[in-house]
Amino acid sequence: MNTVQFLVGGPSTVRSGWTVAVVSEGYTQAELDAGVFDVDAVTFVIELLSTVPFNHRDLRPLINVVQVSEPSTNTGNKIKLLKPAPADSTFGTRFRALFGRDIYKNPVTGVEEQIERSLWGDSAQVKKFVKDRPGLDGVNNFLVIVNNTELDGGAAHDGVGWTSKRSPNWAQVAVHELGHQAFGLEDEYQYEQDELTDPPRRHGGTDPTAGNVTTRTDVRTMKWAAELTLAQSQVPSTVVANPCTRNHQVRQDGPPIPAGAVGAFEGAARYDCGVYRPSLTCKMRRSREPFCRVCERIVRIDLGHLMVTQGGGSTAPAGEWTHVQNFMAGPRARLLSYHMTTGAYAISKPERYYLEAARRPDGTPALEPAHPAVGTGTIGSGWTWLVPFESNGSLNYLAYQSGSGRTALFRTSAARDALAPAWEGPPGGPFHSHVVTVLLDGAPHFVGYDTFTGEASLYRIDDPAAEPVFVRTMHWGAGHTAVVTVPADGDAYVVTYRLQSGEVMIRRLTPAGFTMAFASPSRFWQPNVTHLALLDCGGRPYLVRYSDLVKAGSVVHMRTDGSGLDFVCDLTFPPGASALSVFGVGAPALGRTRLPEPGDVLGDDFFFYDAEHRTLRVDPLTVR
Repeated sequence: MNTVQFLVGGPSTVRSGWTVAVVSEGYTQAELDAGVFDVDAVTFVIELLSTVPFNHRDLRPLINVVQVSEPSTNTGNKIKLLKPAPADSTFGTRFRALFGRDIYKNPVTGVEEQIERSLWGDSAQVKKFVKDRPGLDGVNNFLVIVNNTELDGGAAHDGVGWTSKRSPNWAQVAVHELGHQAFGLEDEYQYEQDELTDPPRRHGGTDPTAGNVTTRTDVRTMKWAAELTLAQSQVPSTVVANPCTRNHQVRQDGPPIPAGAVGAFEGAARYDCGVYRPSLTCKMRRSREPFCRVCERIVRIDLGHLMVTQGGGSTAPAGEWTHVQNFMAGPRARLLSYHMTTGAYAISKPERYYLEAARRPDGTPALEPAHPAVGTGTIGSGWTWLVPFESNGSLNYLAYQSGSGRTALFRTSAARDALAPAWEGPPGGPFHSHVVTVLLDGAPHFVGYDTFTGEASLYRIDDPAAEPVFVRTMHWGAGHTAVVTVPADGDAYVVTYRLQSGEVMIRRLTPAGFTMAFASPSRFWQPNVTHLALLDCGGRPYLVRYSDLVKAGSVVHMRTDGSGLDFVCDLTFPPGASALSVFGVGAPALGRTRLPEPGDVLGDDFFFYDAEHRTLRVDPLTVR
């Protein structure tokens, strides 16, 4: 039989993907030849790929599972629980599997007792065995299946997960152990040697390092503050008892706490009291349950392939503007800056992180250092929204004034260094608090949304020199404070957010209107996001969100079917960074650009215009 067999993915993506090596322990050569391990490895893969978030189509292409077989002298059912446990296994299996080597100290009696279901083996030898196989030296995730159907067992230690097969749900236990090994998740249950006689245990140490358990209940400093769905008045979310008791009940002294809520539920990390978990249930508490939202977020981040890494950029003076936007001129990026009070604009050449020596009086790098006026001009004052769109291969801008309802279209020159009026409508048009452009069936459209009435009107732009054509009005609900269009897999989506409640909605747009793809509960995001912009790195639909209230931001990934948004990573901003108004002005004042790297290679970059300090920060982004 083949000792190395890829069940998911292939050898070419071991290093660039997320790879799990499934290793046999306690399978004799006869059992390997009979396909016993083959069936077990496939059983694990089926369970893994049906578990959120591993089952999502955005992640599936990133996952590799390789089956690595090695015979043992004896079958795993020879392994019995020995008391006391010996220092080394005596059962003649390849990696010396042993039950009950870990101990538990009874906090009342002080007696050390074996944890019968704990599995131990030579983890260092497992890792060496896998990495010595050709093409597998890049594997960092390991799961050993122990061919024992008589004892329950699972553990993760020294970078390897172990599981036995007695339970019919052993594959779910295996995914739980992988939560420990691959993602550093802590158990969310309290340890019970005997359900009736084992006394409750109180955590008295420092805050655990794992991201899914904590001793802190202040919502401002909790590890999962961004994922909280409950207010501080409902955190802790279970009844706090003194002295310590077991099995804390959910609080009943306020609004009902819904299933799946993220708060702080007492009892985790094998302690009954003093340490908290994010949700009432989770795979790290009971292996048959799905991961809670916080653990799912940690898994998605640690997979590494939706991680956007920021760093190595520079900050430079950039002048006083109300709008700063990125657009492409061939393969390279330019920035359009506009000041709504004066009507002036400047098109800049932001190469080498905006640090060219030749600079105009407004602080922007000139397109032509010998002729600094090239790329400057005026388009009139008062435009609240200035958003780009493509039509027949040419770049155009739609301008809108929220106060008067006035709309205009501007063409860019063939060199994309100047704006010229193409059409302007009279005042008195419909009121829009937000204006975004979108491509539908190859034709440019725009949506004007009114946050006060909740109406969203769709218009088609047949000719950049003619009045846009009204298509229909849709009702999205009032109160959305951020509206961003996102292309994904050939479809067009719009993401909206409510600052007051933290709700997020995703709608799929068509020339005939929209269909809802995702609607979040309240406080899905923290109610403090003031800026939201597209960050289409690596051909994937990312969004960057920024809070001018707390001066912090992060990257989220929109699933390509529009079914949700997943946290990716935090971004770093200059101290005291300040963006622009959430309503139109400075839309966006942050986002993605593309600048030459050393060797004249274009790379993804993130820009942030600081309106208060009049600077521009540009950082390279690495998408893994």
